[in-house]
Amino acid sequence: MKLAKLIFILLLSLPSLSFAVGTAVSATKETPLVDIDIGGSSGVYNSKSFTEVNLGINLNFTDWLTWRNAAFKRFSSGGDRDLQGVDSTFRFTATTKFNGGSFRAFVGPGYRWADPSNKNAVVGEAGLGINIGRVGVSGGAKYLKYDKLQIDSRTGLETSREDIVYFLTISGGAGLSF
Repeated sequence: MKLAKLIFILLLSLPSLSFAVGTAVSATKETPLVDIDIGGSSGVYNSKSFTEVNLGINLNFTDWLTWRNAAFKRFSSGGDRDLQGVDSTFRFTATTKFNGGSFRAFVGPGYRWADPSNKNAVVGEAGLGINIGRVGVSGGAKYLKYDKLQIDSRTGLETSREDIVYFLTISGGAGLSF
């Protein structure tokens, strides 16, 4: 939770943020309507590590607003059950351009639909990225607040209802523009 707050404060304090949002609202849209990314993430939940892989489809309404839907698979250690599902988030993006590329900062809310359903969660995410040409790399943190009580399968005791996932995403190649 502290890391998510720190990233959010960092994003709000970027000196170029107001300039980037102002230029993103301009009439020209430079991002494709639809693009795809792949990513991986990791974290620790209830003293057990996990990794996730995901495939995301991004619908870029404007240069500053993206709706991202990503199918994910979580591989758990320590006897926990693996998870799969879909994360759906809205990303508010600020962009600062440089010769041949751009820096991005994004933040946004969303929801995770998971199987098993006791792992459904409200999502908040934030991150930073760089694009050179049509290829981009971004990293950040995703905060999950589970809807239901979380019970340790070994002890039967309640565990944390919060989780932080750190991610790295690679995007690029062709996108669809209309």
